[in-house]
Amino acid sequence: MLKKNLITILFFIVLSYCTVLTSCKKNFLEVDPIGRLIAKTTNDYNNLFYTTSLLATGSSDIQITLSDEVAGVSTYLNPAAVRIQKAFRWENDIYLDNEDAVEFTRLTAQVYLLNKIANEVMSSTDGSESEKRALQAEALATRAWSYFMLINYYGKPYNPATAAADPGFPIVTEADAAVTSFSRASVQEVYDFIIKDLTENIPALPRNSNFGLRQRMNKSAAIVLLGKVYLFMGRYTEALEQLNLAATLLPTNVTTELYDYNQTLVLGGSWGYSPTVNSYTNGPLPFQSNEGMLARNFTSSFMESSNLLLLTQEAYQLYGANDQRKKLFTSKANPISTNVTFPLNMVRRYGYNTVPSYGITYPEYFLLRAECKARTNDLTGAKDDLETLRKKRMPAADAVVNISDRNQMIRFVINERQREFALNGYRWFDMRRLSVDPLFANDVYTHKIFDIQGNIVSTYTLPKERLTLRLPLKIMAQNANLTNNP
Repeated sequence: MLKKNLITILFFIVLSYCTVLTSCKKNFLEVDPIGRLIAKTTNDYNNLFYTTSLLATGSSDIQITLSDEVAGVSTYLNPAAVRIQKAFRWENDIYLDNEDAVEFTRLTAQVYLLNKIANEVMSSTDGSESEKRALQAEALATRAWSYFMLINYYGKPYNPATAAADPGFPIVTEADAAVTSFSRASVQEVYDFIIKDLTENIPALPRNSNFGLRQRMNKSAAIVLLGKVYLFMGRYTEALEQLNLAATLLPTNVTTELYDYNQTLVLGGSWGYSPTVNSYTNGPLPFQSNEGMLARNFTSSFMESSNLLLLTQEAYQLYGANDQRKKLFTSKANPISTNVTFPLNMVRRYGYNTVPSYGITYPEYFLLRAECKARTNDLTGAKDDLETLRKKRMPAADAVVNISDRNQMIRFVINERQREFALNGYRWFDMRRLSVDPLFANDVYTHKIFDIQGNIVSTYTLPKERLTLRLPLKIMAQNANLTNNP
């Protein structure tokens, strides 16, 4: 307990001490001018990792709105912010021409800062060569995560037949905010860039991150990220090799485990679950979760008391009767209310307003590996990984997976991803990558808005083009050399 409290104190100290890069400049990077961030010693560069732009991605929850697992009730959704309504309708341009897209500005601010660390730390003072190299490797491996997110917002889903020609995202390797001319690399070039950052730097990464902070990249998290990148590219054998390797290199200074919801989310459990108010009060803070391998959290406006987005009936019906994860949702517009509910037995998620499962997590590790095994015809291995997770989410008798068909097993894994990460935003990235998978390519995605009586008010169908976000209008106005997505 003392160790956990010290980590919590340290987190808030560095959070309040560090300066955040702001988005007020008229250039692509949208960061403070070069020269404003001054670091000299190796420890100075280490401390740059504690800026809030690297500890979390900010307040972008757009991927939740874009997912097909959400529905809306007009009473609550109609007064929502314009960007939420535009994203829900999958419109071409989500942000107004004077608005910042947080997912863009925060990630590019990360790239700027990580480039600064990577390019300068080897010339810093007072540190050993091994310390400097470890920080450089961490910066470049973390940059790979930032670019993986950027390409999965603004580049087409990876298709080996077209990736070399599909417009991706500008590759920026210098921390020079004075540069104002950028061109988009191809999707293939960005993925190659990500893989290079990971493969060249994983050997120099520490097994244990500083102070056990889960926001810092370590060896096993980077290896899982590399496996995930390969999976998104359809390179399942290579992905599985990395995922198997990661299991042997978990950090030794923190606990990495699956929480057992059969113990934590029951009456009298350690998370303080109460069926009376349909909530829990003592769950781990996102950056402290033992399920986190690389904590990358975002503040969501759809948690705690918001009713803007509800889980669709179809998604909720994926849960079995005894699945403890159902306790993370409520059918009440206000958890303590007894007389106001949503129509058609729809539910919303509740909990902390910070989503903890945005980066690399241990639950996703098992699901990534299960999918790779299923796709490479190791159905027994896929079953084992699925049941390892499911036994922590429901009674053992309900956790059994009896599937002997490869395609059915793959679909089961994807459904399990929905069950595990519902309304956390993961679904959007799965929708993207599965759109080029023959097994899922014909799936149609819709959003529906209901009135309070449960009648359908409007239906929207996702056009294929909007599986790729358009670059924000504000960015396009400031960068004449960029070509936008259709």
